[in-house]
Amino acid sequence: MNPPVQFLTRLAKAFTNLALYREGHPSRESALDDAIEALDVLLETDPEPDFSFLDGDIIYQDRPLSELRNLPLIKHLARRRIQRIEISAGLTRQEFRTFLQEASNQLNRPADSLSAGPIRFPHISFGRLDTGEEGEEQVTPFELKAEVEKVDFIREEASMKGRISTALARAVVQTLSTAMRYSRNIMVPLLSLKDVDQYSTIHSMNTSMLAMAMGEYFRLPKQQVRIIGEAALLHDMGKVTIPLDILNKPEAPTEQEWEVIKQHPVEGARILLRSPENLELAVIAAYEHHIRWNCKGYPLLHYKRRPHRIAQITQICDTFDAMRTQRPFQGSVSTAEILSTLSAGAGTDYQPDLVRAFISMMGEWSSQIKEIDVGSESTPSTMRELL
Repeated sequence: MNPPVQFLTRLAKAFTNLALYREGHPSRESALDDAIEALDVLLETDPEPDFSFLDGDIIYQDRPLSELRNLPLIKHLARRRIQRIEISAGLTRQEFRTFLQEASNQLNRPADSLSAGPIRFPHISFGRLDTGEEGEEQVTPFELKAEVEKVDFIREEASMKGRISTALARAVVQTLSTAMRYSRNIMVPLLSLKDVDQYSTIHSMNTSMLAMAMGEYFRLPKQQVRIIGEAALLHDMGKVTIPLDILNKPEAPTEQEWEVIKQHPVEGARILLRSPENLELAVIAAYEHHIRWNCKGYPLLHYKRRPHRIAQITQICDTFDAMRTQRPFQGSVSTAEILSTLSAGAGTDYQPDLVRAFISMMGEWSSQIKEIDVGSESTPSTMRELL
């Protein structure tokens, strides 16, 4: 068991025993000792660990601890305004005991008497998530650079092996979803394109986050939101079969090249069908995301039918991100112009109700949609308003 997981597991037991046993009881003291021992081990490798508790996830070093997902303690802590714990080296047994007692008190107080701000001790503090200065929401603490690298690997595997790692794709979606839910309000951190060679990766991630934002806007269950995000993330997987000299061409493709590009929905569906586990909705999104609401588009349908709802959502989000992105053969388009284009295509290219919902979401959540420059390890990500 790795140090952060072991510490949190023992911390949960310490909270439980604190509630079950009186002061000085051996079980209570033993759980306290075990938690401190685990913390000492953690501090050897991380002198300033911090944990965030969010929507069933525990975040440590900007990553969810999947081993502890849905630990009952998480939701209980978050409900009682204990969404973050920060620790530094030098924590004594007595200070840790005081922290446990105060946090336990917070867990048992009535809702109207909970502490609104953080509770701080010399080497440990806990409370609500920091939302930035002057009331501004923190967009996300996640660099997302590692997720870019994971999607690059997924695409490379698809190109070389004709299939993908389903588990890795779902891990990426989980992190993106968690990043979006980090603050009080849903945040949509869209990545900016810096290198044309990374267009497919960045575009897939942005389409995924926009699609999950629609799921959140519709108040769908979290698992359904992530399934939508998974389908949107993988919708363009077939583009790995397109030669790079066509895919990254600095000018518009020729008619012959366009015919090659139009094969990517079919190729993407084949890749996902060969991949392990059930990717049924992702297969549908890959195959149908260029089929219009009026049944036109590609691939050509032998029997006219409306595209699946998952493909319709993906198509709208795909269009938005593609139009907002500056590329060699295409300038970026303003948000207002994109939304006008989507509105004009409602009923022909796009499902009308979904277009209206997307436009409403972009209006209501305008302050929650941020553009992020994914920096290198020495250059942190920066964020700016998109709308």
